[in-house]
Amino acid sequence: MKEYLPYLIGALIGMLAALLISGVLALQGTPQIMLFALLPVFGGAVVERAFQRRSGKS
Repeated sequence: MKEYLPYLIGALIGMLAALLISGVLALQGTPQIMLFALLPVFGGAVVERAFQRRSGKS
């Protein structure tokens, strides 16, 4: 379970970014759905990759 922690942290950061961007730009409909679908996944992948590089597990 511990190995999923970096991904979960990144997904949370992505979700917060999606909320912020959606609120600032007042997005609705399809753009908002795409934002909430893509940013958590992208954030999770980026943070997980960064943790892997930092720990030397390529």
